[in-house]
Amino acid sequence: MSTLSAEEKYRNFIPDESRKYLEKLFADFKRTVTIEVFTANGKHREYNEFTLNICRAFNVMSDKIELHEYAMDSEMAKKRNIITSPTVLISPDEYNIRFLGAPAGEEGRALVESLKLASKGAEEISDSTKETLESLEEDRLVKIFASPSCPYCPGQAINAFKAAVTRPDKISVWNISTLDNENMAREYNVGSVPHTDINNTVTFTGLEPEEKFMLQLLYLKPLEDVLEDRKTAKNDKSVEDVYEDIDLVIIGGGPAGMSAGIYAKRSGLSCIILEKQGVGGQVALTPKVENYPGFTNIQGFELVEILGAHAREYTEIHQFAEVSDVKYGSRIEITTEEKTYCAKGVLLATGVNVRMLNVPGEDKFYGHGVSYCATCDGNFYKGGKGIIVGGGNTALTDALHLKHLGIETTIVHRGDKFRAEKVLQDSVEREGIEIMWNSQVTEIIGEDQVESARIVSKDGTETIKDTDVVFVAIGQTANTELAEKLGVELREDGFIKVDQTQRTSVERVYAAGDVTGGVRQIITATGQGAAAALTAFDDFTRLFDDTATPKKNIW
Repeated sequence: MSTLSAEEKYRNFIPDESRKYLEKLFADFKRTVTIEVFTANGKHREYNEFTLNICRAFNVMSDKIELHEYAMDSEMAKKRNIITSPTVLISPDEYNIRFLGAPAGEEGRALVESLKLASKGAEEISDSTKETLESLEEDRLVKIFASPSCPYCPGQAINAFKAAVTRPDKISVWNISTLDNENMAREYNVGSVPHTDINNTVTFTGLEPEEKFMLQLLYLKPLEDVLEDRKTAKNDKSVEDVYEDIDLVIIGGGPAGMSAGIYAKRSGLSCIILEKQGVGGQVALTPKVENYPGFTNIQGFELVEILGAHAREYTEIHQFAEVSDVKYGSRIEITTEEKTYCAKGVLLATGVNVRMLNVPGEDKFYGHGVSYCATCDGNFYKGGKGIIVGGGNTALTDALHLKHLGIETTIVHRGDKFRAEKVLQDSVEREGIEIMWNSQVTEIIGEDQVESARIVSKDGTETIKDTDVVFVAIGQTANTELAEKLGVELREDGFIKVDQTQRTSVERVYAAGDVTGGVRQIITATGQGAAAALTAFDDFTRLFDDTATPKKNIW
């Protein structure tokens, strides 16, 4: 007979370190959260058991969590319109948040965040989200398809949970595990996660910044269409509205840009941050941050909220304000759709994007056989064939992950040796993973799904290789379009060349963050942003008189 009580048994279901974290988190809950779990015998037995165990563990860990368990054939299940087992509802008398499937792995993180939001309510919601959703008049049903192995899925689910907490009268959210809801995933043509469906009308793939998510939810359109609809003809504006004199324009709202905004304003400069997407840059899309001083473990979107709130205390941040043109002169003109800023200087904190193959079929099959995250999407292709493109640490790690999932894996690398660490190379060799050296994927082929890839070797030999998926892992590319318009010198690897003070080759043009290459970390980006702002202050003091007029003969 076991010597453990039921309470001890369920408490021990959570590892010690995680349990301590959760107990501290639950202790800060403002009000009690109700969890309702619906299960059935038979199918999905192991998923049902896991779901019950984790919810029972939460229940015994906190008196702020109240658990109710129901069978699928119960009256309550009919009342709640439960369609699959297991299903978890979060404070269902207040909010419309449910989990379809076992909240295992990364989805457990989403479950914890949903409890936190349900407990704290509106105080956890940003003002911008409240303002965006205030005008929502029609109902929204948001389905987030997720995978236990996807580190980006909880972030997209949390976007949806925030919307449901903000407008519980209009917004319902289903977090759907693709692992135990395969039929539903096929019905919605899910090939990559996170996959978001809103009202069976509009779909999105990938993790998105919170502000972008909310606008698309409100208008049921991609952000690009929303912004197009909101355009206002410049001819309808007065000259005062169209032009604005300013000291420093910061282009990019990631850690570098936000840090620069704080330091520029504290130095006495007038400035503005222009961000064409939502604030945060790559950090907003980072599942966990464990190396930023002061935070041993914080989710990327939470760190962005902290940085953003701090930056907004000093300077204005214009989101979804894309710079269409820059012109260099005694004053630098930075043009957006709404306004032209006449600035003493400009700071480029434009970041990087995932490098793409740029071959036929890549765009067509994105989310349906083309992916940039093997950890997220590998489970969809178990028992099939997969190609990894790349030769660095990410590519080899992805290849090993796919191999362990039972996927027949091939690495296609354009060189004759890998750039990855030797331990990864040794593991790939030990696993017997096929490698096609000196080769490139030139086309991805298929009808509705990927069926094969055209691969050309350095000697011109062409191979059509059958595959179910192509995972691209070839690094990142710097966003340097504006830098090139200004005539800024780039490094050999395509990143902006700067000196130790963040000056570029063009006077009064500065750069900071990932777009400058080197050690692309949050801490270096914030430091570079601060340094660039202080350098701009020194330069403007030297180059301009008190009336903001350029001193003579300085350029």
